Amino acid sequence: MQIKVLIIGLFIRSFCLLAQTETDIQLAQHYYLNGEFDKASVYYEKLYEADPSRVNFSRYIDCLNNIKDTKSAEKIYKKQISFNPNDVSLKIQLYSFYKEKEQNEKAKKVRTEISKKEFFEIREIQDVLSNLLSINELEWAEEVIDKSKKNFKFYPYELWYAQLFLAKGNKINALNNYLQALAKAPDLKEKIQTEISSVFDFSQESEELTLVKNSFLSASQKDPTNTQYTEMLVWFFLQSKNFKAAYQQVSALEKRIKGSGEYLISFANTCAENQEYEFSKEALKEVVSLNLAQKDEARRILLNVMFTQLTNDRSFSKAEIDNMVEQYEQFIESPVGNRSGLETLVLEYAEVLAFYAGKPAKAKSFLETRLNANGLTDMQRAKIKMKLADACVVLDSIWDASLLYMQINEAFKFEPIGNEAKFKNARVFYFDGEFEYAQSQLDVLKQSTSKFISNDAMQLSLLILENYGLDSNYEAMSAFAKTDLYLMQHRYPEAFQTMDSIQIKFPQSVLNDDLLFLRGKAFLQQGNWENAALYFKQLISTYPSELLADDAIFELANVQRVHLMILRRRSIITLK
Repeated sequence: MQIKVLIIGLFIRSFCLLAQTETDIQLAQHYYLNGEFDKASVYYEKLYEADPSRVNFSRYIDCLNNIKDTKSAEKIYKKQISFNPNDVSLKIQLYSFYKEKEQNEKAKKVRTEISKKEFFEIREIQDVLSNLLSINELEWAEEVIDKSKKNFKFYPYELWYAQLFLAKGNKINALNNYLQALAKAPDLKEKIQTEISSVFDFSQESEELTLVKNSFLSASQKDPTNTQYTEMLVWFFLQSKNFKAAYQQVSALEKRIKGSGEYLISFANTCAENQEYEFSKEALKEVVSLNLAQKDEARRILLNVMFTQLTNDRSFSKAEIDNMVEQYEQFIESPVGNRSGLETLVLEYAEVLAFYAGKPAKAKSFLETRLNANGLTDMQRAKIKMKLADACVVLDSIWDASLLYMQINEAFKFEPIGNEAKFKNARVFYFDGEFEYAQSQLDVLKQSTSKFISNDAMQLSLLILENYGLDSNYEAMSAFAKTDLYLMQHRYPEAFQTMDSIQIKFPQSVLNDDLLFLRGKAFLQQGNWENAALYFKQLISTYPSELLADDAIFELANVQRVHLMILRRRSIITLK
């Protein structure tokens, strides 16, 4: 019984102590954050005595310094050092404390003690340097580096000198040391690139940027066998958006090392990501023309880049599209085509045929054949079937398309592709004027986990809700849906003719803002950026309070961005 009472008593006491500690912490933080350091110091003294952790020590010292209790602060510094005699950073803090209080003899004594220490761990010397640089002891930091580097013969200690030069404001010397460090440790390339990009502004031409370029060039010329320097030079040009100069360096590097095409392909991918399609294509074509080891991979990526450019810029001539179709066919039919990534090219090829080359029947026939190919996964077949359904829509076989969409949805009810098929099927009923059924399907899709599908479903649902409901609106709405179908089929003359007829027959229609948006979309699809912008501007000014005004603002901004980018690409006359 007595043991139980003792245990309960100890438990109650521990609980009370814990509660008291929590209260002290809260009060200490409250006073500290309010700048009442005299009150906060009382509580931090108690907390530090109970637990001399780094946090409690730092807060307590800060309080003592703020209330100018130098004697107590010095005492606590020494006490903390006695707990951590090998903590050089702590001793540097004490040195700094003495310097601030102008107790130079004590500061000198601490410095002498620290200077006798030898450093054999990278982390330790980095901590020391960081502390010295933070108190602007640059000369002392340099002495530490000079003394310690003999213990790190294979470590790129030039990184430490780079930090020192940055602290002195000499960025070019820092850069040169970073480059020397790179020669010793190529694995540090990304870290060094991050450091350099945080120091220099690559967004605009400047005298400083010219010096940076010269440093890269000089390093590359001094050691032409070191590909790291050339890679850094390429990286510099890419950061500066000088794709032409970057391409010249990559091309020269690939030839000099008799490479496989890896550098050119990597450069091409970077260009494609930046929508610099012409440079991307040139690099990939070079891999093919030089018959390098990765030429087949280059051919595959080249087709993908051409497809991306076509669908983004939408301003290809018939001859260019025919050439693209021919290249797709050569790759798909060649033995080399039987590898990873082929099914993506199959879908791209079918889309080019159906929507850009004016050959939807050929796309349908090709996809039907492909659907029966051996070795396809269920998902791959579903994607082919989806593209086949899209081709059926272009061919005006919308109920054949509907059947295919339903099959995909049934097989993949809980997958994004199933929701996409369900949306496209609802759109088929919308095209055909079955607005009630389309709306019922869209209501389900608005809850889709796929944001893309959910947004598309919401937009079409709002269109139907706003513009359909009264019998007098059915004819106008049906004609509008037919126009939407024409645009999907790229039948632009019929689309514009139908839009004109809607405006003539229903001049007061609530569809007028939707018609302006649809005209803008029609010109967008054709790559006619100027006319697209005109209709979006007209919608914004005429119907500023309508929901589509926000969409028009977004589309207008995108038009201006893409159009300017295309104009800049076309201004490039020479690539090499």
